[in-house]
Order: sequence, then structure tokens, then C-alpha cells
Amino acid sequence: MEYIDVLDKNGKKTGVVKTKQEVYENGDYHRSVHVWIINDNKEILVQKRHPKKETYPNLWAISVAGHVRSGEISIDALKRELKEELGQVVTDDKIEYLCTLRRYQPYKDHMLHVIDDVYLVNLNIDVENTKLQFSELTDIKYVYYEYLDQIYKNKDPEYVPSTLEHEKLFDYLYQKFANK
Repeated sequence: MEYIDVLDKNGKKTGVVKTKQEVYENGDYHRSVHVWIINDNKEILVQKRHPKKETYPNLWAISVAGHVRSGEISIDALKRELKEELGQVVTDDKIEYLCTLRRYQPYKDHMLHVIDDVYLVNLNIDVENTKLQFSELTDIKYVYYEYLDQIYKNKDPEYVPSTLEHEKLFDYLYQKFANK
């Protein structure tokens, strides 16, 4: 059973801990991590979400994402999710914090209130020989970042809808690689 700290609208812990399902059913504010993996070829790893996921089933999405469990900090959740979903271990020097965003996502008859800590991680993953956590995802692939930006801008129906997070990620990457 996964337990999550309930947050106030400013992202501060309230002292209340609930199961993931309770948090979802109540629409409580909670924290998650979003991890964008980029390799040395400037390609971003995307994952195909499992067809039985409650949100955005069978669509291509962010490299790795998950909830910050009760008592965890975001960086620990990032490392745990990378290990669980892709079998990858990452060192702190490969992790770059990008931003924190509020996300409001429809869920049944109400909205989920999520505070996402967004990170960029430099990893060269062998996609052909990576053991995936099939309860979460069914496939992974790398896509050159400029092409992936266009996929989101063109609202490709095989990908999750574009958000402010995508905009911030690609703005950052264009600036980062402008002189390289």
C-alpha cells in the first residue's frame, strides 16, 4: 500500500497521511516527481504507458513519473522510480532540477491537485536491453528533443497532451543547446 503526504495548496505538508487511492478520491494536494531522461545525443526517453493505467493509458509520455511517498523527499522518489520502472541507478551529478509546477488533472468527477517537481536526468539507457516495470509501462524509446517538441506542438494523439511542463522543458533545452 502506497502512503502519501497530503499537502496544502502551497505544497507544505499538512501532517495528514493517506493512501494513494484516498488522495485521488478526495482530490487532495500531493507531490509527484516528473523525470525527463536525456542522453548524450540530445534525445529524450519517452515511455508508453500501460493500457490499464487510470490516466492516459497506452500513450507515449514522460520518461519516468511517480508519487513522492510519505516521508520521502523528491530526489529519493526520483531515484526509487528510476530503479522501479527502468532498473536504473542514477548519481546526484546526473540530476538537474528544472522547476516545480501545479497540475490540475481531471479524475472521475473532480480534479486531482498535484505539485510536480520536474527534473532532467542525463542517462544513456540501452532501450533494447532494459527490463521494464510492465505494470507501469510497455515500451520505451528515445526521440530527438527538437522532434519531440514538434510532436507535442502538433498534438500527436499517440502522446499525452502538451502542458506548461513541456513548454518549460523545451525552452530550457533550446537555451542549453543553443551554442553547442
